[in-house]
Amino acid sequence: MRTRKWVHAAEAVLALAAPSLLEAQHVVEEVRVVATPHDLSPADVAQSVTVLADERLRRSLRPTLGETLASELGVSSTYHGSGASRPVIRGLAGARVKVMEDGIDALDVSSISADHAVGVDPAAARQIEIFRGPTTLLYGSGAVGGVVNTVTNRLPTVVPDDGLDAMLEVQADSASRRRRGAFAVDGGRERLAWHVDAARQRADDYEIPGTAVRGADPHEPDAVPGVVPNSAFDATSGAAGLAWLGARSTFGFSARRLASDYGVPHVHAEHDDAEHDGARIDLEAMRVDLHGEWLGFERFPRVEMRLAVGDYEHLEIEGDEIATRFRNDAYEGRVEVAHAPWGAWRGAFGAQVGGRELEAAGDEAILPPTESLSVGVFVLEHRDLGPWRASLGARIERVRHEPLGGAAYARTASSVSAAAIRRLPADVSVVVNAAWSERVPAAEELYSHGPHLASSTFEIGDPHLHVEAARHVDVGLRRTDGRITWAVTAFHTDYDDFVYLAETGEEDASTGLPIFTHVQRDATLTGAEAELFVTVAQVGRGEVDLRVHGDAVRAELANGEPLPRIPPRRYGIRWQYHDARIVAGVEAARHEARRRVAPFETPTDGYTLLGFDVRLRLRDGGPRPLDLVVTGSNLLDEEARKATSIVKDLAPLPGRSFTVGLRASL
Repeated sequence: MRTRKWVHAAEAVLALAAPSLLEAQHVVEEVRVVATPHDLSPADVAQSVTVLADERLRRSLRPTLGETLASELGVSSTYHGSGASRPVIRGLAGARVKVMEDGIDALDVSSISADHAVGVDPAAARQIEIFRGPTTLLYGSGAVGGVVNTVTNRLPTVVPDDGLDAMLEVQADSASRRRRGAFAVDGGRERLAWHVDAARQRADDYEIPGTAVRGADPHEPDAVPGVVPNSAFDATSGAAGLAWLGARSTFGFSARRLASDYGVPHVHAEHDDAEHDGARIDLEAMRVDLHGEWLGFERFPRVEMRLAVGDYEHLEIEGDEIATRFRNDAYEGRVEVAHAPWGAWRGAFGAQVGGRELEAAGDEAILPPTESLSVGVFVLEHRDLGPWRASLGARIERVRHEPLGGAAYARTASSVSAAAIRRLPADVSVVVNAAWSERVPAAEELYSHGPHLASSTFEIGDPHLHVEAARHVDVGLRRTDGRITWAVTAFHTDYDDFVYLAETGEEDASTGLPIFTHVQRDATLTGAEAELFVTVAQVGRGEVDLRVHGDAVRAELANGEPLPRIPPRRYGIRWQYHDARIVAGVEAARHEARRRVAPFETPTDGYTLLGFDVRLRLRDGGPRPLDLVVTGSNLLDEEARKATSIVKDLAPLPGRSFTVGLRASL
């Protein structure tokens, strides 16, 4: 299989954190993830990884990447309305979670602010990989909290068996009257493969129980009960790719465009005026990817190169005026080289370089124009030591930020990691991971100075911040084979000089906004994740499966003060029946209340989300199926406000909703 060989060995670890081993059994032979340079079986992979693919991915698909992944083990989201939502992994978000498309950074500005959409369309994914915990060795200091990698077919890797494969999909839901249509076509002949896809979706303001503003009187003249005002969106995407697939080498390129126009809920405060209530973002992102792979060299059996160049712009519009314009011209490239064995050691090494020119102009231009450059080298090795499989890795990178008219900030970050796996009787494995990871502060943490309307704060950076350092360990037990599979993982991270926004207690004289500054304190994050999957019974020609799961994280400063926007404890259950024609499931997830919050936060109540899904194969047999998919979410019509959301007091999750879709392979 001509897929990327560096980002793949953890995909096979579906049983560790996969939403259902049923999907794992369907895709394990085709889906490959590499967290090490060589393919490994599920029991041989130490990294905590979840992979969404095929049926599970289609069932989880939402308009944004954050909401698509928000129910996965150890993952929440920043949720800023229908148009913007970024993943939160084990309580970490923003510049600590790297979002990628086909192994390269998303090249957007979503890490700067929660109201900035991720420049990746989850509907274009054929699978999504979630790496929980530090992945800095492969992807740099921006991955200290984890990685989300969206894998697409836009860089073709195979020629379809019949020379042409096509997919057509339509979908609609009730809560926002969202309408979505998409198609994808893959073709080729002999050594040449090509791909084309496009999608369009539109939605109105979404429906909720009660009022959007928490505690508002629904009878007040300005109250709008039943919907979140200004939450409508309109998004389109399209891409084309072409690849030459040789016997010992491949080369391909793709180009894609993403456009989105979405409303942005703002936190209401006394300083706000009416024009802020109509704020929206008009986003356009262009990107070109190149990929090359060469096989068969004696000392270096595989060499792989990836490069992406992006041109990103969004306009923040209030009323009829353009308030702020963000531009981000960025690129990232990496080379990975697998080497022949060095004694008992096998592995790979590589280099990565990335840069961007970020410019913001207008009322919310909290950053000066800034150029950033990062260069890193890495190595990752593994070997067998009796009953143990051990791996070691190291990375060093240099990061430089230079604001217009200001002094440059350049620092070096280094990371090392060690992992070991041992097989025990009864197909049980014990897994231990330890890592030292450093992160160079992001440009927004260094140079911010201005009003940030998404959070109704006045933010000030500190150009003298130190490099942030984390000592991380996680220990797990898991069983990945058989009728009963399970996994339990506990993790702990100690941070030196953790960077966060702290309230000063003062207000900016010109805007009246409370002043927050980027400061550093020592911090700890401790948590656990657990999952059990059981094939309960054989019913007719199908099976009944049970999945039980839960996760929790506690994050606080050295003085015991909680860190802001940390997800509460969560646990859930799913019953599922499946046979050759139907997959039907019902699931419930309980999100506990979050009462222990940072000084400037409001607490959140607990809520239970109940849902169902049915996939019926209308046209059975052969390679051209036709599927009907019906899902229901928040069936109890609960008022659900996310503790991880800046706008939780203004924009709860959608109320009861039903979705109907048709997917045809042609």
